[in-house]
Amino acid sequence: MIDKFYITTYARKDKQITWNNLSESWRSRTHLVVQDREKELYSEYPRVIILPKEIQTLSPTREWLIRNSKDIRFSIFDDDLEFYKSKAYDEEGYSNLSMGEDDFITLEKEIDEWFDQENIHCGLGSVVTPPRTKRYDENSRICMNVFYDGPKVPVDKVQWSRLICSQDFDCNLQLLRLGYKNRVFNRYKVGQKATATAGGCQSYRTIELHNQCMQQLADFHDKYVKLRTKVEKGASEWKGLEKFAATISWKKAYEDSQKTSLQSFF
Repeated sequence: MIDKFYITTYARKDKQITWNNLSESWRSRTHLVVQDREKELYSEYPRVIILPKEIQTLSPTREWLIRNSKDIRFSIFDDDLEFYKSKAYDEEGYSNLSMGEDDFITLEKEIDEWFDQENIHCGLGSVVTPPRTKRYDENSRICMNVFYDGPKVPVDKVQWSRLICSQDFDCNLQLLRLGYKNRVFNRYKVGQKATATAGGCQSYRTIELHNQCMQQLADFHDKYVKLRTKVEKGASEWKGLEKFAATISWKKAYEDSQKTSLQSFF
């Protein structure tokens, strides 16, 4: 069982997309995580966690949640997610249909089974990826959402908030390089209508800050992250601007950790 679902949010009191798209069984365990400067705005929601006053960006928010959830299984969601069920590559019918109550229940069972096998992190796939034959991939990209088995997470071995942006990529890579494999579910996916929309990280994330953090990510993980430039095509204020994108060797990061462990054994 996933004990708690956290939605980190800022400046989106009237636009809680993730909350609205959760099943009732998940919503009943979901907490909105809000900054102290907005604590009066979310009284209509049944479970709200107020962050310490000094926390005003996403990276330290996630670190605070992880450090305060060591005894439970939990998830951290962006606040603007749609949830989808995808068909397999060789199945007929429609793909990326909205998830229903039964889908959330089945997904939770699969996450619990993964954690019961001594694994510590996983996530839902991205809606932009095409249908695949396998139900899941291992040692792959996790973003917009993440699930942790709190008691097993090596909290003090990861620098959770050293990047202002792209912290989900950084933390995932740190865990893979420490030898903790992940799982990304292909049948269950999340998506966002657009990035760099009003509220959330947009309150401080500029394209310059994005590029700076991507460069830092490549510096921290130089064997596994290769940067390239691309022109933003989304419907945001960044449209038409060049930004850094990354090709990341997730599987190699984990594979190298196993080679290191084997060498240490001998």
